[in-house]
Formats: sequence, structure tokens, C-alpha cells
Amino acid sequence: MKHSRALAAASAASAALLLALGAPAAVAAPPEIDHWTEHIEHIEQEEHEDWCPDIPYDVLYTEDAHGTFRGVERHGVFYGASTIRREASWMNTENGKVFSSVWQGQEKDQRVADNGDGTLTITILFTGPTQYYDDDGRKLFKDVGRTFATILVDADGEFLEFLGGDSKGQFDTADRDFCADLRAVVD
Repeated sequence: MKHSRALAAASAASAALLLALGAPAAVAAPPEIDHWTEHIEHIEQEEHEDWCPDIPYDVLYTEDAHGTFRGVERHGVFYGASTIRREASWMNTENGKVFSSVWQGQEKDQRVADNGDGTLTITILFTGPTQYYDDDGRKLFKDVGRTFATILVDADGEFLEFLGGDSKGQFDTADRDFCADLRAVVD
């Protein structure tokens, strides 16, 4: 909050100085706002090579997500943020049992750096709980806290590389084996 106030004060002071000098003040572009929905469905073993190699049956992954994206330009660099709700499930195609998760939260660009070589380094903050459920709808695990992730993207915003991250909070799944948890629920 303090940084926003300082930025606003500095911007106001700069605009006032430009007006006093008789130069036209630059007009900020309006924010970009987009309401979106997404549906993903595939067999995990076909989509991801070496995905949970010990699982002998096909697993159908289904994801439904929706949210609102907001983007603004600051100092010539584009920053984005989204509010998101994502429901995901992994279903054993042989018996219909499901392991699922729900994440409702936000993601927000914290720092965007132009590397001068056609790439950007972006540090993103993710907040909000992710809860995992068994086939009967009982909550198994909860991950809640703040996660920072730094990524490298090209000039078009296409992901190139994960550069690192850090999490703080309660993360029940941090030291767990996803494939073993999945099998415990859907076998």
C-alpha cells in the first residue's frame, strides 16, 4: 500500500511539474480487463510423458477455471493480475473414482524486468487456498499461504523457463507424493 501511495504522489508531482513547464502530460492507457473461462480435459498419460508411471490405468484430468484478468502498463512495462477459481479432478477411467482439488485465489505480477534480449523475467505472487478431496468429498489436504514464482517469458508472453520460487504458509502437500495420494483415493 505504501508503494502505491508513493508512486501516486510521485506521478502527481511529475504531472504538476510538466503542466507548470507547459509540456503536455502523458495520458495513461486504460487498464485491460478480461473475464475468462477455461475447460481442459485429457488423459494424463497421453498428455505428459512419464506421468505417474506406476499407475496401470488411464487417468482423465478435467479442469474448469474462470476469473477476471486485469492488466496495466507501469513505466512502459505491462503488469497483470487475476482472480481465479480452478476446480480440477483426476479420475480413474476404470472405476470412476475421483481425486479433486479446488483453488480460489489471486495471482499478481510483482516485478517485471525487461532483460533487453527479447525476454522478460516476471516474479508472480500466488495467494489463496488449494483444498484436496477424496472420492466421497472429504477434505484431505489444504495448502494455504503465499507463493512467489519467478519465470522467464518471451516478448509475446510465452513461457520459456521456471527460474525458482518460495512459499510461506501451511502446505500439507509439500512433502507428499502426488501419485501415491492419487492411488490411495482412486484405486
